Amino acid sequence: MSAPSWFADLVFPGSFLLTVGLIAVLRPPARALGWVDHPSTRKHHLHPVPLVGGVAMCVAFCVGILLLPDKPHDWRVLLICTVMLTLLGLYDDLRSSRASTRFLFQAAAVLLMALGSDVVLGNLGDLFGLGQFSLGDWAVLFTLFAVVGVINAFNMIDGLDGLAGGSGLIAGGWLLVLCLSTHARHPGDIGALLVLAMVIVGFLAFNLRHPWRARAGIFMGDAGSTMLGFVLSWFLIHLSQGEQAVMTPITAVWILALPLLDTLTVMVRRLRSGSNPFVADRQHLHHLLLGRGLTDGQVTGVLLALTFLTGGLGVLADRLDLPCCLGFYAFVGLFLLYYRITTTMLPPPNSPVIGQDRRRSLRPSDTDKKWHRSLLRLPWTYGSRQESE
Repeated sequence: MSAPSWFADLVFPGSFLLTVGLIAVLRPPARALGWVDHPSTRKHHLHPVPLVGGVAMCVAFCVGILLLPDKPHDWRVLLICTVMLTLLGLYDDLRSSRASTRFLFQAAAVLLMALGSDVVLGNLGDLFGLGQFSLGDWAVLFTLFAVVGVINAFNMIDGLDGLAGGSGLIAGGWLLVLCLSTHARHPGDIGALLVLAMVIVGFLAFNLRHPWRARAGIFMGDAGSTMLGFVLSWFLIHLSQGEQAVMTPITAVWILALPLLDTLTVMVRRLRSGSNPFVADRQHLHHLLLGRGLTDGQVTGVLLALTFLTGGLGVLADRLDLPCCLGFYAFVGLFLLYYRITTTMLPPPNSPVIGQDRRRSLRPSDTDKKWHRSLLRLPWTYGSRQESE
């Protein structure tokens, strides 16, 4: 027996209220138990901040999906993998696990997704203008690489109040636009994306700065950034593959253009400088804009506007049915431009803008001398710990 329509309508506001309620309940014991993010030279907050946002988001998202009358495709695998990765992020928030441990658990969850469902990145579209680029037997491996990359990209941009959550909300919003603008019916996917949006809004009510809140009251932590990156990866792949596709694969790249560009640029820059690519520094775009004198709120606003713009360009190109190769070559050009601009924004090595952590990372160390060993062990992981608040 199907659920009445009024019950389905309550799932979405209920997801928001459940997120808010869980955060309100978890905050006091989190402070007492030490489940907080402590200030450091790379971070902007001056007092310990509870890391309860990610767990609250995961619970509310899973409950919302379970209550939907029309569930998304392979929803059981989606929820199992989401919980697995959130628990991994939670452990990392509490105990700071090694990069190899994080990668292995991330890889296990993504492999479960790829082997336990048909959410696999098997076709990249007409990227080069020479016909469809099918991955064939390499599809699972490429899916592993792509999803772990997106997960760690969200981990890396989670450096300012509201930035990761706002970016996820915008990406999910563009996916909703694509689902609603196609003739094919996707009630389960639309419902799940609406639940995700309500969950993020509930989190942002405590995390985003506004006239009534001078600074974030909670952070999502690695639990939240990992969960958010995975769920978005799931729908970006699912909605760009097969008969149910509502967009081309290159459109999915444009929807997450800014997090991907920032991650790729930072990793390339670290490799070229001979630094360990897995050691956090202050070379992300939000750090560079802060170094130019912008406030936290201004930087967040600028980056969210850019995220909205790049995603909108990708969606517009998709709706106009422009060639996939045009979108791919445009993205490559945008990456080169982004790399050039952000490189010119880098302050001198002794500048106080960089901070003690980066000055230390620029000096050769045992870790830097052995970074290639980490590459061999972790060939597909982009990052590590949350790259700073």
